[in-house]
Amino acid sequence: MSAEVRAAMPGDVDAICALLHTRMNARIPISRWRRLMTYTWLDDKPDFGRVVEYKGQILGYCGMVYADRMIGDKTYGLRRERMVSMSSWYLDKSLRGHGLGRNMLLSAIENPELTYSTLTNSRKPLGIVESLGFKVLEDHRYLWKKSANSHLDIHLVRELDAIRKQVPDYQRQILDDMSGLPLDAMLLKVDGCQLLLFFSIKNKKEGVLWFDLQYASDSRLFAAYAPTLANVLLPDTPSVLAADARFVEGPVGYAVHEKLPVSRYYVSQRVASHEIDHLYSELQLLDLKLD
Repeated sequence: MSAEVRAAMPGDVDAICALLHTRMNARIPISRWRRLMTYTWLDDKPDFGRVVEYKGQILGYCGMVYADRMIGDKTYGLRRERMVSMSSWYLDKSLRGHGLGRNMLLSAIENPELTYSTLTNSRKPLGIVESLGFKVLEDHRYLWKKSANSHLDIHLVRELDAIRKQVPDYQRQILDDMSGLPLDAMLLKVDGCQLLLFFSIKNKKEGVLWFDLQYASDSRLFAAYAPTLANVLLPDTPSVLAADARFVEGPVGYAVHEKLPVSRYYVSQRVASHEIDHLYSELQLLDLKLD
């Protein structure tokens, strides 16, 4: 078979969006699919992922959303790492069974200097992902509901202009990069400390409103105040505060420990799992639920 796996370039964008809309998920309009290639936080994008081209047609795609992130903390120092969020892996049925899907992923993760993660809620690609060396990024999360057990006093800043004035430059950059995306930024202030948080707030199964944590600047501080945060944030209607277990460092109080429906995966020689969050990914660009 003469199908070619290659980098996705600007001239491929229209064909990629048409493929994803017509054959992968028609509920997502082409204008939203296009966001995977038009995100604004990185001007010099190496490519848009990988495509399979056969007889002049784009019949396969593996999306790659690049971001340069500041990793670490003020105690041990910050460093810049390039992160890649894998997205929207699709291969036309006519080309399956020839190893092209695997080759797309293998080509996508060929640079050992980068960190790759996949937050998919589909089980279908997991066998191939594991065979290529991806490790489990997360398989559990914690859930908090409103409770009478927490009485700690916190101050929660939710106005973006006020938050911007109180955070360091690298966090201000995150606020700018996530501007306009379906995220809620908050700054928790307590006992002279502060914690920048990003949440995706969406109704999920059985009409429950989920406050899904996408980013926490301090996992230990988040763990200490998550029960209080749940009391402050959650409405009286069915709702839950949720965080992947790697975002939570220390005692979790009365939280429920729940297995994820589908594990998240990553591959990296440079970045630890707890340093990988859910920002700068298809979740925000396509306005998807975490799972």
